[in-house]
Parts: sequence; C-alpha cells; structure tokens
Amino acid sequence: MTLYFTVCATLKAATTVADKSNAEWTISWSIDIGAGIAALGFMALVVVTTVVRLPPVKTAQGLEPRISALIGCFATVTLIAVPRVKVAPQLELTADLITIFGFALCIWCLWWLGRSFSILAQARRLVTAGPYQIVRHPLYACEGIVLLGIILRNPTWPTMAVGAIVLAFQYRRAVNEERVLRAAFPEYQEYARRVPMLLPRPSSIGLPASEPR
Repeated sequence: MTLYFTVCATLKAATTVADKSNAEWTISWSIDIGAGIAALGFMALVVVTTVVRLPPVKTAQGLEPRISALIGCFATVTLIAVPRVKVAPQLELTADLITIFGFALCIWCLWWLGRSFSILAQARRLVTAGPYQIVRHPLYACEGIVLLGIILRNPTWPTMAVGAIVLAFQYRRAVNEERVLRAAFPEYQEYARRVPMLLPRPSSIGLPASEPR
C-alpha cells in the first residue's frame, strides 16, 4: 500500500513538473497546477501516515469490509482511463478551485488523524478533535468534495458512474469503521451521539480545537 501511494505521488510530481515546463503562464494554468500540487501534498501525507501509523487494536472481520475499503479507496484511479472532454473555461476553473479546496480539507483531516490512519476498517486510536469534532468521518466527506471537482472537470457518464460507485463504497467503509470503533472504544457511543456522521450541523462548525492526537 505504501509503495502504491509512493508511486502515485512520484508520477503526480513528474506530471506537475512537465505541465509547468510546457505551458505559458495564465491564471487558469496556475490554478490547474495548484490543484496538482494539492493532490501531491495529500498523497505524500498518505505515505507518511501509512508508514508511522499505530498498530491496530481491532480490525473488521470478513471479506466485505476489505472489498469495500479497497474499492472505495482505489476506484477513482480508473478515471485515468476515461477520455477527457472539452469543457468551458469557467467550468474548468470552478472544478480546479473545488479540487484545491477539497484536497486542502483532506490534508487538514489527515493531519489530525495522523497515526490513526487506515485503509481497511481498523481501530488504532480514537480521534475526536479538529475536524473530527464537526463530523465523525470528515476525510470521506472532503474526498467527496474532491470527487465533485473531478467530475466537473470531465462531466461524462463514465466519470459520474465511477463517482457514484466511489461514494457508495466510501459510505460502506464509514459504516464498517463505525462498527469497529464502537467495539474498540466504549466512549465512541457518546461521541457518535454528539457528532453527526458526514454532514455537519451549523452549530458544530467553529468549535475550538484541541491538540492533534
């Protein structure tokens, strides 16, 4: 898994450098490069957190949680094979801005999750601060924002179909993780009662954050 994300980050870095050297400077081009850099930063942080993560205290049993985790995590890669269509410059700019915003939020969430990061449904350490005091699965919610940007950048039926598959399996990942966390941490029940799963309540935004755990 670490090797996979390392290769992806290396390829993304090479692509970003190539784009920078082969194009003339424009605002749209700069924002497009910014989206690539944001994606690279997220993948690099995934590599780091995977290497330093804590050992799991509990893991979901059975085949379905593993399949759901792998499809939810890697199905987006198949979008590389989808032919790109030309979109209006305004839509392209909007898509890039959404992607940058989404990846920035993903980096924030992953920074707080830190050594508790998992691909499979596993419990390592309960994190309830930072973005995790707004919703219980902020990383998945923010990855949904990135996915929206990707779909707007290439609004075809195959892209939207893959996006729907990703969202469905990401939700299954969240459900499976909930079961593991409830079994591993008795305090998770109270946390789940206070904090929504994926969509924040207006009153939960702007709460003071504790130190990263």
